[in-house]
Amino acid sequence: MQIALDTLGGKHAPDAMVAGAIQATERWEGLTICLVGDPKLLMKHIDRLKGDPSRFTFFESQSLITEAENPVEALEAKPDASINVALDAHQRNEVDAVVSAGSTGAQIVASIRSLGLLEGVIRPAIGSYFPSLNGKTFVLDVGANVHCRPINLLQFAAMGAIFRQHLDGIENPRVGILSNGEEKSKGTQTTREAYELMDIIPAMNFVGYVEGRDIYKNKADVVVCDGFMGNVLLKFAETIPEMLKHCSEMLNMDEKSIRDMYANMLRSFDYQEFGGVPLLGINGISMICHGDSTPKAITSAIGEAMKMVKLRVNDKIAEQLTTMGHWSAIIKTKALLERFRRRRLSGEKN
Repeated sequence: MQIALDTLGGKHAPDAMVAGAIQATERWEGLTICLVGDPKLLMKHIDRLKGDPSRFTFFESQSLITEAENPVEALEAKPDASINVALDAHQRNEVDAVVSAGSTGAQIVASIRSLGLLEGVIRPAIGSYFPSLNGKTFVLDVGANVHCRPINLLQFAAMGAIFRQHLDGIENPRVGILSNGEEKSKGTQTTREAYELMDIIPAMNFVGYVEGRDIYKNKADVVVCDGFMGNVLLKFAETIPEMLKHCSEMLNMDEKSIRDMYANMLRSFDYQEFGGVPLLGINGISMICHGDSTPKAITSAIGEAMKMVKLRVNDKIAEQLTTMGHWSAIIKTKALLERFRRRRLSGEKN
């Protein structure tokens, strides 16, 4: 298996990227990492860290797209940018997946341009794990789509459920919609319409609305929302480990049991444990990593990408959405019939 790693993106590039790649090759046999960046500089890092050169190949790129740049404009102005080079190699089937800690916006746009969307997918979505009392909750979208329609949330739910079913072994993942209350009347017009759609799909284990507090109570295995709300939720969650550390220092906790408790809580919030999050819905595997990624996080992201390749997650998403497309047609037909019925009862003209 070959994974392309963008070594130019991220605050700790290229050191953390090369170190994480070496750790990945030591952990998994048969893995080759295609490093995107300056080959001479990267080879020096591999030698310094005592990596096995035979486990690496290189795609040359000296150009990086930063978070401050407009993704669309920057991608057009820099066709040789590292993320472009990596994803173009994936499109040519030279690598099986791409991992990057660079500009998220650029990676989303470049992924769609280079790889396209899976058949039936209207918009891709970024999914991310959140810790819960007895496991973890997968929330999407957390940043790819600020504005969403009901059908987008339905597709996010389907993609998220398939992801959890195959990567986490959950046989029938529970799906919920993030809202400001559990009652069916709550939420926005978009979430209410999405509720009606999900409630009628037979194959979906829909549990209704989920409030913010329910994420950590593990009320659902998958929670869907628009990218604006999801990104705010994600950024808030990222502050919790720092807050916990501060509280433990202020309380001068010395007892081992208390320290262990906090250590476990901190570990559950640690993005390094998962490394990267997938951009679901594209016709390929594009893992988005935290800009502050450490070697451990990069290794974890490579591992997640390998699992997605081996388990053929994209094929399963495409199959599910094809089935769901048939149900969407039925739903639309029912909606039209209901509208016609209401108009007839009210005496309106057709």
